[in-house]
Amino acid sequence: MEPVKDFESFYTVKILPFVDELDNERSSAYNWKKFTLFTGAGAFVCFLLNFLKVFPSGIILAAGMLLMCITGVYFWTKYSDRYIDDFKEKIIGQIITYIYPSAVYKPMGFVSKKEYKASGLYRRRFTDFDGDDYWQCVYNGVSFHCSEIKSWYEDMAGKENIFKGLFFVANINHFFSGGTYIWLKGKAQLASSLADEHYRMLPLPPVHKMTTGHPEFNKHYSVYTTNTDEASLILTSNMQEHILLIKTKLQSDISFSFVRGKCYIAVPFEENLLEPTTAGVRDKQGIKNYFYTILLVFNIIHKLELNRLA
Repeated sequence: MEPVKDFESFYTVKILPFVDELDNERSSAYNWKKFTLFTGAGAFVCFLLNFLKVFPSGIILAAGMLLMCITGVYFWTKYSDRYIDDFKEKIIGQIITYIYPSAVYKPMGFVSKKEYKASGLYRRRFTDFDGDDYWQCVYNGVSFHCSEIKSWYEDMAGKENIFKGLFFVANINHFFSGGTYIWLKGKAQLASSLADEHYRMLPLPPVHKMTTGHPEFNKHYSVYTTNTDEASLILTSNMQEHILLIKTKLQSDISFSFVRGKCYIAVPFEENLLEPTTAGVRDKQGIKNYFYTILLVFNIIHKLELNRLA
């Protein structure tokens, strides 16, 4: 990866030329939104006045305003979708390819359910799974892909959020055939009953707890593995130090697993990381946040020295 130039230069050269265009698209979507809400409210008031016999001819006006409201919904959706699509292409796509030119970005793509399940990082069975902002590349000899992911469980009792944040997958040595799971202390993804194991949680191979010999690391994480020898090769003292450093810097409940030649990393975030903000594209600090969020993925792979395992 060639050195990342300063953000100011990037913003001036790559982002600023598109700001006016994107801002106009955002304004159009916002204006159609106001039009839709106004005509919708007007239609409701006219229907109500007609029903109360205060405004006998209100039904005709209400029907006209309802038709305008439907038209407004169409154009509001059209311009909103256009703004989001262009934002993804001209802001997020520009950032990713600026940081690493060979990266491939797919705004509507996301990490597969199969890989999410295989990671063992969040074993709660889900009813819904979604995501966006998929991108992939090879960095430091490590092939990886990542995206935002959302998973949740919903039934008559309500909705239970399981995971929301960045989820990425890196290919390491395919000769690693076991599974090593680095779960947060107190949040090991183990079943508390047979019913949990069979009905509430996704499958996991038989694992046993591993002691790392690193007291500080053991305060934050619990390690379970199917193969202690393999886990020892992966989870060196140096990697444990780097994991603690990443967790401290991000102030996030980040978790890791190494399963059958792949490294999985889950970084929870409450906010929508790569979506347009209410402040719009003229919010320079917001653009900077996108820039450093994407750079974060490269930094994690670099810090973990995953090329050592490739």
